[in-house]
Amino acid sequence: MRLLWRFMLPLSLLLVGAASHTRRKSQHDNEARILDLLLQELKLTEERGNDDQLKEALDFLRDYNQEADLMSHRMALYEFDFNTNVTDINSKKVEDQQVLFNSFLQTQKFKAEKFYKESHGWPDDISRQLKFISMAVVSTDPHLAREMAEISSNLSSIYASAKVCETSGDKKCHDLEPDLLDTMANSRDYDELLWAWKGWHDATGPKMKSMYARLVELMNNEAKENGYADEAAVWMEENDETNPSGFEALSDKFLADIMPLYTELHAYVRGRLAKTYGSDRVQDNKPISVHLLGNMWAQDWSSIISLVSPYANKLFQEAEKGMQSRSLKAVDLFKIAEEFYTSIGLDPMTDAFWKYSMLTKPTDGRTVQCHAAAHDMSTGKDFRIHMCTEMNMFNFYVIHHEMGHVEYYMEYANQPHEFRGGAHSGFHEAIGDTIGLSVVTPKHLATIGLVDAGQDTYENSISFLLNLALQKVAFLPFGYTIDKWRWRVFRGDIKPNDYTSSWWNMHREYRGVAPPVPRDDPSLFDPGAKYHVPANVPYSRYFISHLLQFQFHEALCAAAGYKGPLHKCDIYRSTDAGAKFM
Repeated sequence: MRLLWRFMLPLSLLLVGAASHTRRKSQHDNEARILDLLLQELKLTEERGNDDQLKEALDFLRDYNQEADLMSHRMALYEFDFNTNVTDINSKKVEDQQVLFNSFLQTQKFKAEKFYKESHGWPDDISRQLKFISMAVVSTDPHLAREMAEISSNLSSIYASAKVCETSGDKKCHDLEPDLLDTMANSRDYDELLWAWKGWHDATGPKMKSMYARLVELMNNEAKENGYADEAAVWMEENDETNPSGFEALSDKFLADIMPLYTELHAYVRGRLAKTYGSDRVQDNKPISVHLLGNMWAQDWSSIISLVSPYANKLFQEAEKGMQSRSLKAVDLFKIAEEFYTSIGLDPMTDAFWKYSMLTKPTDGRTVQCHAAAHDMSTGKDFRIHMCTEMNMFNFYVIHHEMGHVEYYMEYANQPHEFRGGAHSGFHEAIGDTIGLSVVTPKHLATIGLVDAGQDTYENSISFLLNLALQKVAFLPFGYTIDKWRWRVFRGDIKPNDYTSSWWNMHREYRGVAPPVPRDDPSLFDPGAKYHVPANVPYSRYFISHLLQFQFHEALCAAAGYKGPLHKCDIYRSTDAGAKFM
């Protein structure tokens, strides 16, 4: 069962500029949304007289909104419980709710299709709700729906509980977060990096491979049941409802546009890494070994800034020292992020956010999913984040990113169920990333007291821009490749025994990186080492976000009246920028 993103505007429009909308400050609960429908029904009855079918459709939507909100709330609760306490019991609750939701949507989809066929001439917001309900991708076979839910839960459990154990000494076992990610970011020992990288890939993928192959089969069957050629076609429509077949070509064009810049960055970084690890391990005109780029998946190279920058990169180091000198805790970083959003006129976090969010990794022995995520609990008031916060600049950025999701949730909380979604999934990701472009500037870090004033030097500007390139430009081919690979899998172009070999062939082709050791064994499943693959989260949203966020930032800086180099802009305390944003 999959719910499509409901507002798939043409990407060509999104990339030119975002449509503005009126901002409503109130947080409506479920009953208020139902009241809105009742008032709408009364108004339409007065205007149109006895249109029995329209009245039936409004009755259907009223009931649907009430029940869908309840089902979504339960789903969100069980998923949050699972993410913050990975147990078989919590996994089973998620599975059961997915099956119930599938059955509910199957019934509602059939009813909505009947009404939608008769909706010509009805108010647009009524017909659109009916259309979106009828677009739900659901399975008609409850046994297959159950199997799909079980596999999904099992894949998530494997990822969340995987550990890499040392082979000598006390043979300590390490979680991905923070242990292995810290090693990948901070170690400069070639063999230690190889141990962490290989250990994580071996601890996750092989256990997932057969399950993932079966999940692909089930998703493709479900897609065909709902009129699609395969699951790739479903994902294309989620990205661009108006021209789904053109989305892949559009992605290809975007990648081609940035490849000259990426190629220069790649060549520069390769040359600098050769000075650290030797020309025998980093060779000219060869792919870079993926474990040397400061991140488990080499999606973000900013952790190796000290190896590649021509100047000492002191800004973020000083900011982290500032966190320590002020004895800041994780909750303080979230309060700092909240204050940024309220300073531009957006809403503070709700009481439920502070009561229920998991802001740090628990110390009570629970297994948790540390991959940070924001949650809309479908009540209009309850929004949460789960995250294993570490006191560093990377997490400082991630907090602002995740809180951007929550701000967006709050903006559309008073809409009918089918209208509670972003203009595009990439749009949703770009909200917090846009704010992130302000919060890491020397000006902002000085304003909030994490660094001293006077950090805006030529040397810091060069390091800052290089750091941004290592984070943003380096990501784009990665963000492109993840779903490019999955589309080919869904279409049957890549068979299970070729999952890992094709994965690395594509990473060589599009990114110029390669695994540090041979990965040709068909029992391996290296794509499973990346959270979004076993979690079945489409990844094109992040690729699109990395294009949108700079356009959003430029527009907000203009609204704030900023004049100067874009990378120095900070929209903090600009309510004019905030009004344009939301």
